[in-house]
Amino acid sequence: MPSWGCEKEDHIMKKVSYVARISLIIILISFIISFGFGGTRLANGNVASASGEQWMQNRMIAHAMGSVGGMSYTNSYEAFMTNYNRGYRLFEVDLMMTLDGKVVAKHGWTKKIQPDLPVKSGHKPTLAQFKDALIYGEYQPLSWEDIVSLMAKYPDVYVILDTKETDIQKVKAQFAALVSVANIVDPAIMQRVIPEIFNPEMYDAVMEIYPFPHKIYSLYKTLASADSIVAYVKAKHITAVAMPVSRTIVNPTLIQRLNKLGVKSYVHTVNNTMMMNGLQEIGAYGFYTDAPRGPDKLLALLKNGDRSTTMPLLCILLICVGIQWKYTRMSKRTKNRLKVTKYAEE
Repeated sequence: MPSWGCEKEDHIMKKVSYVARISLIIILISFIISFGFGGTRLANGNVASASGEQWMQNRMIAHAMGSVGGMSYTNSYEAFMTNYNRGYRLFEVDLMMTLDGKVVAKHGWTKKIQPDLPVKSGHKPTLAQFKDALIYGEYQPLSWEDIVSLMAKYPDVYVILDTKETDIQKVKAQFAALVSVANIVDPAIMQRVIPEIFNPEMYDAVMEIYPFPHKIYSLYKTLASADSIVAYVKAKHITAVAMPVSRTIVNPTLIQRLNKLGVKSYVHTVNNTMMMNGLQEIGAYGFYTDAPRGPDKLLALLKNGDRSTTMPLLCILLICVGIQWKYTRMSKRTKNRLKVTKYAEE
């Protein structure tokens, strides 16, 4: 075989080996945490048996108002109604400001899900332009006024706010607008609004606008260490933390440390029950999800008190070990062939 052929084969196997090694690390961390530290297992049902703040009795959060028609991130009226009827009572919504200073449910200013917006991607429309452009051509976009009206109509609903902004002045303007609209309909609605807090500066700015009784510290925008996160939630008496799945890998003991403080961890975005099972094993309390099932159906699939994820993980572990072993053998053979080819060329 020509030397370039050997080198190409070796390059491919290096890539495969790299993926296998990363997979091994992730799986081993899962085993160590699950069997070494022991997870906090929770009762079945979306409404948990544990005492605490009422909104946190819901373990499942409808992410971006939940999925509808197989679509996620719509933040639409149809998504809200579909998932309310599925049994969700805790909703997360993405909020942004329009060109004319109105708060609307939107994840980002892209035309991908709203192709009829009469502005370029990345540019803000007016409220009227936003409302006139259907999502995926069929779903109704929501303004904050619409969401407040839905909360007034459905008094058992809680809404988590992912407000996107991190600039403090913009944060203040956005929250002032949120409070102003809610006060017109019913000031008590703000008691069921839960802001995601991204950093200490945002906490101070938000609490200056309105003394929210419920907050959730969201980690997806921060590189803060596990020690500083634990210290901060303890100092501010924060009772819930939201984190991406990646944070459970970077800081594998963080959830356990938060559990010891009585702080509940919600992980996002998780749509697979096997993944939920694994995260529950290490102590995760709840999940942001786009899954098309209702919360009770999802949680009924989580096998509490057993190791239902052990066998699949073990199989993957063995496959990764096999790939690594195969790479080691092929690498040795490739090096030997390269030596033979080199001598032959000389």
